[in-house]
Amino acid sequence: MIDRLIDRLDAIAGRWSLPLAVMSVAWFVASCAEYAGFVDMPALIPVDGWAQVLPAAVWNFVWWGFVFPRVHGRRVHRASTDMANG
Repeated sequence: MIDRLIDRLDAIAGRWSLPLAVMSVAWFVASCAEYAGFVDMPALIPVDGWAQVLPAAVWNFVWWGFVFPRVHGRRVHRASTDMANG
């Protein structure tokens, strides 16, 4: 069950890879410009301290610790079965 979900999410991410990449680069550039003081971005949610760091830390823990290894394993498995079948 979880493998089908991961395959489905991987297919969606593959189809949307270019818009996701463009949005990621834009977000990175905007955050660097704001940090350097070139622009002043509005604070949509006024948080500071650990409230800023904790969501990013949790996201990276979940992504690199659990989700990415499973997605990568499924990609390798699909590639190996495609090579065996094709």
